[in-house]
Amino acid sequence: MTVPPSLSPTAAVAARQAPTLDELAAELREIVQEGIWQEFPEFPGAESQPVHVLPLGLPEVTGAYWSVVTDGPQPFKTNSRGEAINFFHFAAAYERSEDGEWREVDRLEIESAPQRTQVEALTTGWEAPGGEASAWIAVRGGTGAHAGTLDVIGFDGQALSTALSWVSARAKAGEIVDLDGDGLLEVVLDESDPYIFCYACATELKQEAVYRWVGAGLGRVELGAPPGAPRDQAADGVQRIVSLAEADLWREAAAGATTLSEQSPLSQGTRWFSILTNRIAAARLAHAGTPGQPLLTQVFAGEYAAAVDLMRALEPAEAFALDGPLIAGTAAEEDLPTMAVHLLDFTARALAAAPDRADILAVRALGLALASPDDLSEAVSAMANAIALTPDDAFLQASRDFLEGVDRAPGATLEAAGPAALLEGPPASFFAEGHVLGSGDRGRNVKAIHQRLARIPALEFGDPGRYFDAYHEATRRAIVKFQVDRGLAPSGVVDAATWDALGAARLTPRDVEEEAAPPSAAPPVVSARRPSHGAAGQSVVYLTFDDGPHPDFTPPIMDILARYGVRATFFVVGAEVERYPKLAAALAAAGHQLANHTFNHPALDEISRDTYLAEISATDAAIRSAAGDAARPTRCVRPPYGAIGTDTTAIAAELGKSIVMWDIDPQDWRQPRADQIAQHILANVVPGSIILMHDGGGSRTQTVAALEIVLAELAARSFAFRIVPACDSGR
Repeated sequence: MTVPPSLSPTAAVAARQAPTLDELAAELREIVQEGIWQEFPEFPGAESQPVHVLPLGLPEVTGAYWSVVTDGPQPFKTNSRGEAINFFHFAAAYERSEDGEWREVDRLEIESAPQRTQVEALTTGWEAPGGEASAWIAVRGGTGAHAGTLDVIGFDGQALSTALSWVSARAKAGEIVDLDGDGLLEVVLDESDPYIFCYACATELKQEAVYRWVGAGLGRVELGAPPGAPRDQAADGVQRIVSLAEADLWREAAAGATTLSEQSPLSQGTRWFSILTNRIAAARLAHAGTPGQPLLTQVFAGEYAAAVDLMRALEPAEAFALDGPLIAGTAAEEDLPTMAVHLLDFTARALAAAPDRADILAVRALGLALASPDDLSEAVSAMANAIALTPDDAFLQASRDFLEGVDRAPGATLEAAGPAALLEGPPASFFAEGHVLGSGDRGRNVKAIHQRLARIPALEFGDPGRYFDAYHEATRRAIVKFQVDRGLAPSGVVDAATWDALGAARLTPRDVEEEAAPPSAAPPVVSARRPSHGAAGQSVVYLTFDDGPHPDFTPPIMDILARYGVRATFFVVGAEVERYPKLAAALAAAGHQLANHTFNHPALDEISRDTYLAEISATDAAIRSAAGDAARPTRCVRPPYGAIGTDTTAIAAELGKSIVMWDIDPQDWRQPRADQIAQHILANVVPGSIILMHDGGGSRTQTVAALEIVLAELAARSFAFRIVPACDSGR
């Protein structure tokens, strides 16, 4: 064994005296703040302007490169006399030489003008023009009342340049993520329009843009014929899919794009065309049927059969009423003409691509009746055309007869509702009877929760609007954050203690900002991402099951998974594996991945290190004993209750394991109805989602029933199912 040379006394002293990253960051921050003060001497607080300081990790032989990004609540400041001072946030690159001297290499103003900034240095795999080594800085922030910003800034060792700058109508402007698992990051921008009616009307037109690294820059993936597609496909298949997407028939477009990519496995252009199509389809389909305006959001997704089903549930006089159930209590009562215009616009484009669809014609008849309530002749004609395509449809016939028999669409245009008052929420008796509010619940009580969460600035929760009454995934996450902040058990459900804490919290109007916390000197960890799309561009989802195996629920879950050809990740409890070893072996033999959920299901943040190690090791041993080599290695751990302490991840890493959490929690452990579980999942799923369900720990009959609904619908949306990569043993 080679013994490393010992340090000389002088070298040892130098090593001990070498500044830490935090000390270097503080040193550079002071230099930058001094420069701001010199430039704006009358700028109050210029000497303490918040500044993000991060090492860029860019190789440099004579020292090190660092990035600087200013922070703060506003891009404009005023001096002591009330005069405006133009101070915009900027990014800068600094070089620190080996002798400790700092030099500003370059600086640029951030184009999107964020009010506050969050910064991370990225390892992307991208290269600067000419192939030089490069570093990248992602700057996120907010601007205006609701909007978010995302800027991607590159540094090639000599100059900074803005590769991408975006302002979104939503607080989350986008994300930087490896969509296809090739190690190269892409940029996904949120281009959704939440102002279809009003920002707080819970109805929006979902849209995304994808930028990938092409050559020496970021190139936008276009929703059009991809370059390099075979000539026959470009003339036929590709154009057909483009037509479906332009007609907003997203379910059909996603399926077609996936098939096309499978037929052209070597075409990068076709694969990215499929990825973009599947992403937009996933967003539209998840939003379809939202309480804000259920019928119109079905139309936005091209789900015309589902839209007609909403009409079928009513008598024609109600379905076509200006103030009927399809309008009243939804965003459309704010602006009925806009509802009509959207129905006519979307159905016109859909009929251009699919002229023989009776369901599209029926929805168009509704739009025509809303647009011209005093002249129903065009609505009658559209309904007659629908009947010609499906002559045995009793509802369509009854609707035509109704429209022919009245001079005017019934009802009256509703007046726009005033500002929503703060709702009282659940009474004390609600909790005294043992009830709680959680994933999938709906109603005024949930709206009352949303109102309060939105008025606690630290939660950064966007109120989904007066018409949205569903306890969705964003609600659960905000409640967990609130519970952690208040020292409550992070259950993700609203019980009496959580509701009382919400009532005691200081509620602030949305346009009032709190002082930002000073930025951290340490660079944030950029974690590896799981692929959200498969080889053919199809959306990928990861099904996981906790707390099993159990003889009553694991076998039927396995049967359903087998019917759909789905492999899943089962986070098993060691004690249950010992109790039912044949079930564990059957899971492994069926190709599912067994992963570690501890032996006795303790909260990992409440046990000693030795107990933690024993819990994980005992579960590994139980899995090996039950399933042998078919289950090894167990590469990941899911903490029971999602409880993570300061050392949870580090201890797992010592054992060669990753911590795996989840994105969607339908809280099936509460044993809600199967349709409630399924709808929560389907309304929140996006490409790359990890879905949490349970096959043990209590009665899971409703989970089994919900799984059938979820798999059928996600398969119809062209989703593929994968084992969580961090857990996959590669068998």
